Amino acid sequence: MLLAALLTVVLGQVAALAADRGLAGTWVLNDALTRELNPPEERSNSTFGGFQAPTVVIGGMPVPMPGSGGATPGIGGSSPDPQVLRAQTVVLTPGGDEMVIDCVGVGVERLKRGNNKGQKSRWDERELKTGYETTTREVAQTWSIDDDGRLRVLVKLDPNQGRTQKHWRVFDRAAP
Repeated sequence: MLLAALLTVVLGQVAALAADRGLAGTWVLNDALTRELNPPEERSNSTFGGFQAPTVVIGGMPVPMPGSGGATPGIGGSSPDPQVLRAQTVVLTPGGDEMVIDCVGVGVERLKRGNNKGQKSRWDERELKTGYETTTREVAQTWSIDDDGRLRVLVKLDPNQGRTQKHWRVFDRAAP
C-alpha cells in the first residue's frame, strides 16, 4: 500500500516534469541570453531591401519606434515583423490543431496546423515551426525547447532583395 502511494507520487512528479519540458506555458524574455545570440550588427527589427526601421533600446533590447513600421506594414507594403520580436512575455497554448501565441502587450496569433491561408505551421511538444511568403519576403519562425529547458525562438526574415536576417529570442519559463 505504501509502495503504491509512493509510486503514484513519483509518477505524478515525472508527468509534471515532462509537461514542464513542453512548449505550453508562460515564458519571460531572458535579456542577457538574447543579447548574446544577437550580435549588434544583426539587431535590426525590420528590413526591406536592406533598410532598417528606427529603434530605441529599452532594457537592452531594440524596440521599434512608434510609427516606424515595426508593428505595421513596412516599406513597400511588406508584412509586419513577427510579434515575438517585440514581446517580453509569451504565453503558448496548444489546443488540438490550433496553437495560440499570446505575445503579452503586443498581440495574439492563432496558428492552425498545416497550410492555412498561406501560413504553414507544424508543432509537437518541444518544437513549433511556422512560416509564410509575401511578395516582398519570406518569414520563418522556429520555436524550440533547448537542453536547459529554455524556449529559443529563431526568426528568419528573408527579403527578396537583401540579405537574410536572423533574430534570436530566448525565454525562461515563468515561475508558477
